[in-house]
Amino acid sequence: MTTAREDIIGSIRRHLAASKPFDAVHREHAGGQAEAVVNTALPAENLADVGTPLDNFGSSASLLGIHFEVAANVREAAALVESVINRIGAKDIAISDSELVAESIETIETVEFTRDASTEFLFGSDLGITSAQWAIAETGTLVLEAESENHRLISLVPPVHLCLLEASKIRQTLGEVLTLTQGNLGHAMTFVTGASRTSDIELTLAIGVHGPGELHVIVLADR
Repeated sequence: MTTAREDIIGSIRRHLAASKPFDAVHREHAGGQAEAVVNTALPAENLADVGTPLDNFGSSASLLGIHFEVAANVREAAALVESVINRIGAKDIAISDSELVAESIETIETVEFTRDASTEFLFGSDLGITSAQWAIAETGTLVLEAESENHRLISLVPPVHLCLLEASKIRQTLGEVLTLTQGNLGHAMTFVTGASRTSDIELTLAIGVHGPGELHVIVLADR
């Protein structure tokens, strides 16, 4: 009789054997016999040569399955926010204390928004709306600083997260963002790269287990 531990380790071994190696040093470890897998991702230092931070962020977001939209101004952003609300049929909506969020929902009168939502409300809510302090084009990542906005739980608990982002806050690389935030780090900084996903159990990809299963990003191009 096998133990649960042996079952788990056996499953991991079978999946690893079936998976194509993607380790940069796999070829070295295999004595040069294995076929090298080439990482075709564009080197970060070349990103600036092929597109603006907004263009590159949009490309990365598309690869991650993020619902990505660009609004020319707050009025267009409001229309896009309302479109998301209608599509998912959201009734209970939590919002952060961001001024950008407040401006973007000001003209929406078809639903109510809850600010300073309780934990109980969040776990029963349909949608969380926040902004982000920075974004990284190279990886399509949102950067949320806890000291700047009350948005951590709102971005993590509801099944759908909608983020409003100023185009001027997008940088090409993580290094640029860390340089800008150096010396001004708060008690928490959250990095959001697409919807929540995990393959901790038997390497089976599961979406939305530890966080939102759907992520929308609306970029305001005029800011």
